[in-house]
Amino acid sequence: MNFSIEKENFSQLLYLTNSIVERKNTMPILANVRLNASDGKLSVSATDLEVSLVGEAEASVKDAGEITVDAKVLYDIVRELPAGSITVSVSANQRLDIESGQSRFKINGTSAEEFPAIAGVSLSNPISVDAAKFYEMFDKTSFAVSTDETRYNINGVYAETTEGPLGAGKQCLRFVATDGHRLAMIDRPAEGFSIDDSVIIPRKGIQELKKVLEGNDGSAKVAVNDGFFTVQSGSVTIGVRLVDGQFPDYKQVIPLDTTTTVTVNRQNLLSAVKRVALVTTDKTKAVKCKLIDGNLVISSSSPEYGEASESVEVAQDGEDVTIGFSARYVLDLLSAMSGAEEVTIKLKGELGPGLFSGPQDELYKCIVMPMRFE
Repeated sequence: MNFSIEKENFSQLLYLTNSIVERKNTMPILANVRLNASDGKLSVSATDLEVSLVGEAEASVKDAGEITVDAKVLYDIVRELPAGSITVSVSANQRLDIESGQSRFKINGTSAEEFPAIAGVSLSNPISVDAAKFYEMFDKTSFAVSTDETRYNINGVYAETTEGPLGAGKQCLRFVATDGHRLAMIDRPAEGFSIDDSVIIPRKGIQELKKVLEGNDGSAKVAVNDGFFTVQSGSVTIGVRLVDGQFPDYKQVIPLDTTTTVTVNRQNLLSAVKRVALVTTDKTKAVKCKLIDGNLVISSSSPEYGEASESVEVAQDGEDVTIGFSARYVLDLLSAMSGAEEVTIKLKGELGPGLFSGPQDELYKCIVMPMRFE
C-alpha cells in the first residue's frame, strides 16, 4: 500500500473514528482503524461492534492495499504533522511508514484480515433528509438522555413518526429523551421520512451521529434496517445498533392543564440561575423559585457556603407559586433552547412538573420534575 493524502482530509476522517474505537475490549483489534487505499480514494473504518463508521477521502494511490493500526496513535501523529501532503506506505512486517515534510514515523500495524466485518453501514432504501434539521433534533434532546446503565431502555433518544401537533395529515418526526427526572421532546416536519416502528438510538451513537452531521448544510441519507440506524452524510457513513427495549410512555408526564404561565427572557433566566447555583454543594444544585405578582425570586442556600438570591422580572398569568428545580436541569434545557429569545414556563402548583417551551418554537418542549424543599 502506498498513497498520498492532504493532512486536513486525513485528520478529519481519523477524528471521526477516534472516539468510536474501543480501547478496553476483549478484542484488541477494535482499538485499531482499518485503512484501505484503492481507486483514487482512502477509506477509513472503525467499529466497536455497536457503532460503525466508514469514511472516504480523495487520495493519490500508487499501490492499493489495506492495513489496521492503533487509532489513537495514528490520529495523534497526523494531527501534529504540518499542513500539506502526507505520504503513507506499508513496509515489511506490517509497518506503516508516514512521511510529511521533515517528519518520519514508522508505526506497527496488523493485517486487515483480522479486523471484524463492519456492520450497519449498508443503506437499504434510504430516505433523504435535511442534515441540519437532523442535527438540531439530536442536539436539542440528547442532554436529557439517561446515563444510568441499568435503565437501558432510556439510554438513548426515542424516535417515532407521528401526526403530532402539526395537524391531521401532516406527518412529523418526533425525538424524545428522558432520564426519569426531565424530558425533552421535539417535532419536525417529516418530509417523506417515515419510521415504520419506533426506535431507540443509544447515547454513544448520538454523539457520533452529531459529529458526522455537524456542518452539513445539505442533505443526508437515513435508513433503519436490521437493527441499525444508518446515516450517510457527505462521504461518511455511520451505523448505530439500536437499543432493544421498550421506551416508557412519555405522554403520561406531559401536563395537560396548568394554573400558572410565566414568560421570561431566556438569557436573563439562564444567567440568574447560573449565579444563584454557585453557592449550592449537592449534585442537583437545587434552587427555589418563588413567583409573586410578576416577580420571580430565585434563591439557594447551603451550610458550607451561605445563601444567594436574585430577582427576575417576568410576565405572569395565573396563580402565585413556589417551586424547586434542579439548577443543572434548568441550565441544560435553557442552553438547548439557544434560538429562543423568551421562554414560557407552565406550572401547576409546587408539585406539578414545569413545562418549558419557546414561543417561537411550539414544537420543542422540555419538562422538569420539581424538587421538594424541607
